[in-house]
Amino acid sequence: MVAEKDVDPNESLWALLAFHVRRLRKERGWTQEKLAEEAHSTSSTVGAIETLERKPRPDLVAAIDRALNAGGMLIDLAHHARIASAEIPSWFETLTKAERAAARIRTFEPQSIPGLLQCEQYARAQFAALRDDDDLESRVAARMARQEVLTRDRPLKLWAIVDEAVLLRVAATPGVAIPQLTHLLAMAERPNIVIEILPIDCGVHPCMDGGFVLLTMHNRSEAVYVEPMGEGHLIAQDEAIDQCERRYDLLRAETWSPARSIAYIRALLERSST
Repeated sequence: MVAEKDVDPNESLWALLAFHVRRLRKERGWTQEKLAEEAHSTSSTVGAIETLERKPRPDLVAAIDRALNAGGMLIDLAHHARIASAEIPSWFETLTKAERAAARIRTFEPQSIPGLLQCEQYARAQFAALRDDDDLESRVAARMARQEVLTRDRPLKLWAIVDEAVLLRVAATPGVAIPQLTHLLAMAERPNIVIEILPIDCGVHPCMDGGFVLLTMHNRSEAVYVEPMGEGHLIAQDEAIDQCERRYDLLRAETWSPARSIAYIRALLERSST
């Protein structure tokens, strides 16, 4: 059972929800275990909700509301809390700031190596291909600086799915293939980084319409970053996050294991070095 701690109901709508869940539970003389049983959940989940460590999904809020005979009050509170929290906080306005604040990132890039795993030569070639950037070197430096989150004292946990077609394109690029493939192998050795390859022969897959970045903060809040051609943007709505998480799980079912993926990258490197 999660230890109880005081929650200030004036802090936010989520805090107000947590406050009323605990208040109504105690008024009935129930333990967290009893409420969990009545709501078909677990005591740890109830405890996490009451201590603001977890934001309950709509179906669980409805079950708790029924169990506590709250008359829909908890459902209404959760609804308005989601609307309020869907606004992106000011510190979350760019991907770079979000990466620095994140505890974990899951990413899929169908057309390129994820930015956090790019070597300098690859990043420079990618920016140069645009042929419209007068400040290429500063953009390369900025991309390299982003990768500090992978090696800091409390490193970001990164799970990256890379399309096999991207790696074949890398292997076909002179001056880029060896440094980028070598860099991927070095990154894959880090305990906080997992790389999996999506093979071409998987055929049509759940993320054919584009890539995305799933970010999980230290307080367990989540957001999705998408970047169509042009300006990227962050989304914090629960529905979008749920959809992207489901797609990512389905995509992972099609990937090679980390060990097989590393072996493939190593084989490409050996071929490029001859």
